Amino acid sequence: MNHQRRPQGMPSRPRLWNGAGFMPFRLEVLTPVFVGSGEELSPLEYVIRQEERGHALYLVDGSGWLRAHHDDAAVRSALLAGDMLGLRRLLSERLDVALYAQARLPIRLPALGGKLREIIHDPRSNSKAEILPFVRNAVTGCAVLPGSSLKGALTTPLLDHLDGLRAKLGLPGLAANYADTRKDMFGDISEHAMQALKVADIDIAPQGTGLVAAQEVRRSPGKTATPKPPCEALLPSSTPLYGSLHMDCRSGQPAVELPCGARFSRRQLGELCNAFYLARFRREWETFYAQPHLERTRQALRAVRERVETLDPERQWLVRVGRYSHVECVTVSRNAPSSRKGHGKTRTLADGLLPFGWIILHFCSETEYAEGCDAVRSAIGSARQTREERRAAREARLREAARQREEARDQQRRREEEAAAQAARLAALPPEERAIAALSQAGADDAAAMSLFQMLDGMPEPARRRAAAALKIFWENSGKWQGKQLSKKQKEKVQRIRDILGA
Repeated sequence: MNHQRRPQGMPSRPRLWNGAGFMPFRLEVLTPVFVGSGEELSPLEYVIRQEERGHALYLVDGSGWLRAHHDDAAVRSALLAGDMLGLRRLLSERLDVALYAQARLPIRLPALGGKLREIIHDPRSNSKAEILPFVRNAVTGCAVLPGSSLKGALTTPLLDHLDGLRAKLGLPGLAANYADTRKDMFGDISEHAMQALKVADIDIAPQGTGLVAAQEVRRSPGKTATPKPPCEALLPSSTPLYGSLHMDCRSGQPAVELPCGARFSRRQLGELCNAFYLARFRREWETFYAQPHLERTRQALRAVRERVETLDPERQWLVRVGRYSHVECVTVSRNAPSSRKGHGKTRTLADGLLPFGWIILHFCSETEYAEGCDAVRSAIGSARQTREERRAAREARLREAARQREEARDQQRRREEEAAAQAARLAALPPEERAIAALSQAGADDAAAMSLFQMLDGMPEPARRRAAAALKIFWENSGKWQGKQLSKKQKEKVQRIRDILGA
């Protein structure tokens, strides 16, 4: 650390961003990471599907599905009744994920997927069944690890170091007056020292996240734990992720320069991060995971412990980021939160096994960074294209269904108009002509035939011949014109018609 103090009153130099300060890295996820969007998703925004390898959660366009199926009797009934429990069951049972899915989250814990499905399909359950989603890019729809979360995790070790120096000098620390002390360390907001460090958001490839149960465990077994909603977490994966940070070079070398003139290089920041987070990892290992009821976690963390014990601060930084990182990793040593009841007595584990938030930043070449970013962007682009094609297919299907509904309405309207016109024409005819026309219409029955037959004697000759012809056609079509099966009376009627027609 270089303590070249700038003379008081001298204006600060402008920041210098150049290639020397650009530092790409590969992100190694050691344990699940959860950075929430601040939202909670209900079963009207996701569905659970049982698949060959277990369960998966699909984030879906529930409102789009409802618009497409609002004419469905069951959906309409649930909407009119305000039956949200029934509506979410219908959506879960009927939604086609091929058309409405926006993302797929694998569920590694079998009991979690089964429990969510059971809650959603149980008509007696009033559970909200909400989940906590990861931050997502509004354009691509994919999860993204915010650079601000990483920057906060990188800033905490520096804060802790400076707070420790103040303790050695007998000065009040952050716990005494956080705002003023931090301003004294880093300067006013307009010239804040941490502006010298920029951290870019990190795009996460599709299916780089999954749904995990956030299970609280206590250091002392047997005590009741606080229930937490399941959450979408970035999972340890063989698919690498890439990010970058950029350091100001106005001092001649990439560094974070404090108002007092102290400068922290990349290596020095790495040393602070590794020391700060490794001490806390060890403390959790010794305090929590040495307990007999947490032996499974201890065994699962052995490989992680071996990774974090031998890091080169020039090339590898240990960081803990995101929710459930726990208070010790997000506050300085002298700021022990004694006001928080139960501090240090619980941990939240992903699927009841691994702690959240542990990652390593591996600084890499620009070539590796560019190729890695291209691979992630390509995967995101393919997923986005697939969603667009599915959305287009869905919209086309909706348009076709709307066209068919409109065509059916038009046909019904034409039938009604034609029926009304026909009724008006019949009403204007004389009785005998009306009876002849009625027998010629589709749906005419034996009663109409008998009524017309009884009118024959009173009809003038031209009308009587038309009536006889209509009766002949009707009886031919109904099988009552000829044959041994005809009754005596029917034979007499047929003969009467023959006589009139001269046949």
